[in-house]
Amino acid sequence: MKNIVFLSIVLFAFTACETGYKGDTNKVEDGDSMLESKSSLDNYEFNPHYTEEDLPVVKFEGGHINDGLDLGMIRVSQTPETIRMVLDSYYRDDNGEKADKVNRVGVYTFVYYPEKRLISATINGYRAFSADLPDFPNDSLIEKMYMDKYLDDSGYRFHIKLREDVRVKVFDLENPGRIVIDIGLF
Repeated sequence: MKNIVFLSIVLFAFTACETGYKGDTNKVEDGDSMLESKSSLDNYEFNPHYTEEDLPVVKFEGGHINDGLDLGMIRVSQTPETIRMVLDSYYRDDNGEKADKVNRVGVYTFVYYPEKRLISATINGYRAFSADLPDFPNDSLIEKMYMDKYLDDSGYRFHIKLREDVRVKVFDLENPGRIVIDIGLF
């Protein structure tokens, strides 16, 4: 009798669990339509029942483990429909001054939040951020660029506030090492 009760409890607990497997796509029903959560920006429609964590994001990661770098210059070129920002990285000399350009950039993560019109960036391996933050005209796709607190002594966090919904691409180039941010209209 004890075995039957035990087996019934185990069977009940097993069948009461959520079904499915890791390969299932997460779908959220919204009336008659189905929306994929977090998986794609294609055909995304705002659903007011989503929390901030459920909003789609685009993430760019790259770079190489490094230390003692300086983000020494930010170059900007823009047209009415595109902006390219190039973040130049340098080594620091013994006096803490900007020296030669690096061959490879430090580790970076850029996250684009389309609903917020915000790009948040974290760069690691950098002991200095000596570049001046650029100003943008009123007709630019970028409203402003600003620094944020970051609790690591070899990294920095900054944000790029956008005026419009855009496409974003971030990648790095070597020899000299630099991070390139391309922002453009659809």
